[in-house]
Amino acid sequence: MVQGVRRARPKSPLRELAYERFKAQLFKRNLAPGQFVSQGELCAILDVPLAATREALKRLEAESLVRLIPQRGIQIADIGVTLIREAFEFRTILELAAVRRFTASADNATIERLEDETRTMLGRLTAGKNVDAKLLDAALHIDWGMHNLIIESVGNHILTTAHQQNFDKIRMIRLHGRSPRYLPLAMEEHVAVIDAIRRRDADGAAAALERHLAAAQRRALGL
Repeated sequence: MVQGVRRARPKSPLRELAYERFKAQLFKRNLAPGQFVSQGELCAILDVPLAATREALKRLEAESLVRLIPQRGIQIADIGVTLIREAFEFRTILELAAVRRFTASADNATIERLEDETRTMLGRLTAGKNVDAKLLDAALHIDWGMHNLIIESVGNHILTTAHQQNFDKIRMIRLHGRSPRYLPLAMEEHVAVIDAIRRRDADGAAAALERHLAAAQRRALGL
């Protein structure tokens, strides 16, 4: 082994399990933003040993999903103006660069599939029927899917990881403030982005995506 270079420690399966279960409980809204829990309570919620929970908490704190406060316990990340603005600002920087690459490199079949899914969902949302939880979840899946696809097209692991960590915060923001009435607007904004991508108009795609992300941020802030 080269002197001064440390070997990476193997990942603990239980630590990874605790990490994934924490996020699952967060996105199921069983853990609320700003909520305080003890390590013992969190172990019970996640059903993993204390040592694995503590290891997972280090990673969750590094990703700003929790705060470890002495004598008070573990605080789930709170959703405030600063978090929303910073998360969307970082998201915009990453996605505007990625959408230009996607516009140039995506194959026609991928673009057609993306457009078909988005227009179909927009039609369902504007059909005049009530938007139930199942349809809402399906719409959010399509919404998030487009953004993930754009980022993954770059083929850069560091960028994808940064996006995913930031997108966890976006998901938390949206799941705890989601309103079905905004979904048709979001889908219409997606259609505008996809139209520019289909024309291979990188500037147009970036401009449409920037408008969409700015509108999403305003909605998240309640403006």
